[in-house]
Amino acid sequence: MEDQGEVETTITSKYTWTIKNFSKLKCDKLYSENFFTGKHPWRIRIHPKGNKVNCLSIYLSVGDNANFPVGWSKTANIKMSLINQLYSDDTITHVGVHTYKHNSTGVVAAYGFPSFVSLAEFCDPSEGFLVKDTCIIVAKVSVENSGHEDTNVDHLPKEMCSSTCDELINFKGLCQIEKDHVNLLEEACLKHPSVIESHRKRKRSQKFTEWSFTTLGKVLHFLKTKKVKDMNEDACKELQDLWEELEMVKFDDLSWLKPHVESALSMKNYAERLMKVKRLKGSVVALEVKRRNLKELMILAETDLERARKELAIAEKGFVKREMDDELGCGIP
Repeated sequence: MEDQGEVETTITSKYTWTIKNFSKLKCDKLYSENFFTGKHPWRIRIHPKGNKVNCLSIYLSVGDNANFPVGWSKTANIKMSLINQLYSDDTITHVGVHTYKHNSTGVVAAYGFPSFVSLAEFCDPSEGFLVKDTCIIVAKVSVENSGHEDTNVDHLPKEMCSSTCDELINFKGLCQIEKDHVNLLEEACLKHPSVIESHRKRKRSQKFTEWSFTTLGKVLHFLKTKKVKDMNEDACKELQDLWEELEMVKFDDLSWLKPHVESALSMKNYAERLMKVKRLKGSVVALEVKRRNLKELMILAETDLERARKELAIAEKGFVKREMDDELGCGIP
């Protein structure tokens, strides 16, 4: 067989990290869950109180250094965004390119933006970045992927670190799941047993199972906690990303969930559309009133016209038209 060489293609992934109860964070730095661009794991790292600066510091690091051989390197195009939840046009985005390298000490340095936004601006709820003590960070990572690389998401790193300071609870002996998601997953599996049965049959790795049910839990939590009024462009984008990630897991049957996701996505900018509908409905009502008034005026006009015609007919009866200068006549030639 001839050696066809390696075909380089660019692969891109996007990860949305929603951090709740931000003001209660006590750690100097916080890591997101791992996410993947092809088979390459990444995670976001933030310094809630700044990394030696009075700013929110955000970095992208490799998810698990220990699984890479010495000499490994990967160049990544990075786009990091802090979502403005009140004014989407004011979302802050920083971009960069960095080559991550695994050296003999086993260290792969993180790359990022130490002065992403000042803490004063970030912590002010009226600015829109920290709303209801929640912030949203979106990372978009692109790398060159060799055509010979295996990008099967089931081949996850063995020592995958999870995110966050959230409390984790054992879920049916399969994996550790965030406390907020467990009850929703329990209800879903009770009503739709195939969700959990399919994973038990396939005997997938614990990390893959953890990723699968964490993603499902996020989708369920999103649908359970969000209101119609919350479905702006950023919220729809977050749900779309979660759903696409969930589809990668390939649960046997998600037909019970898909209509709810599609319904939620159809609510995009619902408040704006609702205002437009109300305004147009008001215009229609006003025009209908105007048309009704005009019809009433037309009926009155028709009645007046008919009466005037009758009066004219009576007035013309026996009437002979004469010129105003004609002589009256007296019977004498």
